[in-house]
This record gives sequence, C-alpha cells and structure tokens, in this order.
Amino acid sequence: MTSLVDKAPDIQKEALRRLPLIALAIGAGVLYLPVYLEFAAGPWRRDENAHVLIIMAIAIGAAAVRLQSEEFALRRSAGELGAGFLLLVAGLAMLALGRLAEADLLQSASQTFTAGGIVIALLGWRGAARLWFPLALTFYLIIWPGWALDTLTAPLKTFVSRIVSDGLYAAGLPVAHAGAVISAGPYQLLVADACSGMNSLIALTAVGAVYLYAVKHGDKRVNAAVLISLIPIAVAANILRVAALVLITYFLGYDAGQGFMHDGAGLLMFSVALGLVFIVDALALLAFAQRRRR
Repeated sequence: MTSLVDKAPDIQKEALRRLPLIALAIGAGVLYLPVYLEFAAGPWRRDENAHVLIIMAIAIGAAAVRLQSEEFALRRSAGELGAGFLLLVAGLAMLALGRLAEADLLQSASQTFTAGGIVIALLGWRGAARLWFPLALTFYLIIWPGWALDTLTAPLKTFVSRIVSDGLYAAGLPVAHAGAVISAGPYQLLVADACSGMNSLIALTAVGAVYLYAVKHGDKRVNAAVLISLIPIAVAANILRVAALVLITYFLGYDAGQGFMHDGAGLLMFSVALGLVFIVDALALLAFAQRRRR
C-alpha cells in the first residue's frame, strides 16, 4: 500500500509544476483587488453590470476545473512567450492608464488581455485553445460607459415602447407612446435601460453560452440555432415585461408598477426567456435528429 511518504516526491513535483500558475494568479489578484473593491462599491451595483460577479465566478470555476482535471504542458516556444508577454504588458498598461484616468472601461477590459497573456505565456496557444471558454467569458466583465449604453439602447427602447403601446391600444386600452415614454391612462412610464432588452440580452447570452458549454452538444447546428435565438428571445421577453408593467400600472396604480411587482416582472421575464431557450434547444435537437434519420 502506497503511503503519503512515498507519494511526497510526486506531490512536490506537482506543486513545483503549478507554482508559476499559482504565483501569477496571486499577483493578478493583488493587482486587481483595489479595482474590484471600487467596482463593488460602484459599477457592479448598477443593473447593467449585475451579471459580472456571476460570470466571473463561472469563468474562474471553468478554468479551475480544466486545470485540475487535465494535463497542461508548461512547454512553450519563444514566439508564444513573446506573444503572451506582449498581451500581458498591454493588459497591465490598460489597467494603469484606466486607474490614472478613472476609466472603468479600460480597467475592466484589461482583464481579457491580462488573462490571455498569462495563459499564452505559461501554456502556449494549445493551452489557450483549451481554456477558450473562460477566456471568452472575460468579455462579459467589461463595463461599458453610459454614452455607449445609451446609444445602443435608444433604438431598443423606442422599439419596445412602440410594440407595447400599439399592441395594448389594439386591445382597446388608452395607451400611446412618444419615443421611450408610454402613456397609460393618467400615468406615464419611461422605458428605462433596464427594460430595453440590452441588459437581459447580455445576461441571456452569457447564460446561453454557459448552458451550451455544459451540455456539449455534438451537433454544431443545434448550438447555432440556440445562439441565434437568444436575441429575439431577449427582445420578446422584454416586450412582455414592459407590457405587464404597463398593465399593472394602469389597473393597480403607479406605486404597484414601481414596487415589488417591478422586480417580480423582471424575474418572471428572465424565467420565461430561459424556458424559451430550453424549448428552442429541444426543438433543434429533435429537428436535426429527424434529418439524420432520413
């Protein structure tokens, strides 16, 4: 029977082999800790960034599982070392510049370059290819400035307002809209950024990507069908959410529409959206399975 004493050399070798990864992980944590503390007190509290901590936890977990369960060679060429070093320097430069300019966009975007540089420098291109999923999730950690979100959400807010007001007016209710403002009887409601569809689109694509990565469909057509469906599902779910809030406000009053029912409508909308994703996934599996039988 092999004892712990007999296994000690192997344990020491494994610890030494993982030492560069551990050291760089600790170093990155020390560098980004002040940034994360500031984000936790500010940007991460906003609705449009509510998904960041969840995505970060998923990315770290996915990387840890792969690193623990698979063998990664620490051999890399001079070109891989150079490319990794350049990416790492670019990420740290973005971080420093973002700190000086107090630019959340630069500080958050630097995570992608820093993580990619560390992985390529230590594990090479093959290692980066095997860790593509957690690296791709770092794009969801970027904090976009308000002007960029306003530019992206303005057309969505107007579109959602028009669809909801036209639909409810056709149903016989006194509902109209002017831009992103919906008038329902004596009440006026502004379709805010949280209700425009952009926030749920970001969160839904992240959840959809995690779901597809977890189930590992062998048929790429199924994955493509689910990914393509995410945008219309997010927009449709938000139309239902806004319509529900307009109806609640019209029949129960403004306070009801802005109270706990507002948050409840958001949770209901996201649950419906996830249900639709699972339905699309099941239908795509069924459709492509039938084609293979023919």
